[in-house]
Amino acid sequence: MGIRARRAIAVAAAVLAACLLSPAFAADTTPSLTDSLKNRLFLFGGFDVARDSYFGWTGIVAAPSGRIDEDGPRLRLMGGLGRYRYHSSAVAGGVNEGTVSSGEIMLGWRRAYDPVIVAAYLGAQVENHQLSVPDPGNPVSGTAAGIKGTIEIFSRPWPDTIATANASASTVHRGYNARATFAREINSWLALGVEGAFLGDARYHEPRVGLLASTTLAGRILALSGGYLTNSDKGAGYYLTLSLYAPF
Repeated sequence: MGIRARRAIAVAAAVLAACLLSPAFAADTTPSLTDSLKNRLFLFGGFDVARDSYFGWTGIVAAPSGRIDEDGPRLRLMGGLGRYRYHSSAVAGGVNEGTVSSGEIMLGWRRAYDPVIVAAYLGAQVENHQLSVPDPGNPVSGTAAGIKGTIEIFSRPWPDTIATANASASTVHRGYNARATFAREINSWLALGVEGAFLGDARYHEPRVGLLASTTLAGRILALSGGYLTNSDKGAGYYLTLSLYAPF
């Protein structure tokens, strides 16, 4: 197993362990303090691997007043770490490597419009790209800070159907990410569906289309998706994403 594969597995394991072992994901038999935290926050995270890249993220959403399943203000913190390869004529061999780390703090509001739940956030983001070989022609390098906005939508248009959509845009390297899913519950623990996504920044853009399988665990949704992508730098390929989140 190569070094990059071991790093990818380590990041994925750390993200999922942090989510599953958090007070927000604890069983109902935990002490009252943990029960209180469960009602006011949730931990989310995930891991994405694609051609010549991987990225893991984890974060927390808290309701400063009231319960997490009620309308009101929200505080969102998130961090991520990953690695990627890209083509560059400025590097011997034509391929350079980069490591990316990111962090954000955002304020938002959650509002339910039966059967739709909407959460919108606005805040600050910091992102750092460390390149193996300096590349003056790469518009995405070094550390940058800016403003980021995010909107998330969760809906049950029919009792056995789940539809989600989320989109974010940032002034940091002109980053953006949009994704929509549509799934049908086969039974009480399994839902199958499709998804489409579009992501990128000042260096690349990447549309995706794939299949989705999800299950609900203690009020959280564990989803596995994968499919086909086309990357403006690396061409066609495949991706796999594992994520854990709450229905906002």
